[in-house]
Amino acid sequence: MCEIFASQPQDSYEPITRNIRLNGQSTSIRLERSFWAIIDAMAEEEGVSTPTFLSTLHSEVLEIHGEAKNFTSLLRCSCVKKMQLITLNPSSNLFVRSAETNEKLKNFFP
Repeated sequence: MCEIFASQPQDSYEPITRNIRLNGQSTSIRLERSFWAIIDAMAEEEGVSTPTFLSTLHSEVLEIHGEAKNFTSLLRCSCVKKMQLITLNPSSNLFVRSAETNEKLKNFFP
């Protein structure tokens, strides 16, 4: 029943910590490798670096909600939302990415 989930490569859910600056403040974010792959692709799609993408997202959350409760969870949910959008509209080109990013993503999303 769960073989498709249980058989995924273990490195896809390996936690990776990245040290970044969010709007001038140093922080670290720990996410599974699969989530980083999606976030990197979303940043590339926007034409910015991943730290810039995350800072922009963080700023927008602060503007809308006044605070960013559990930003890491927001990032995971953002990845799920991105994949839902792709599933709902598979003919759209929601990921515009380089060959290098395509290579990284194909390990997680064949």
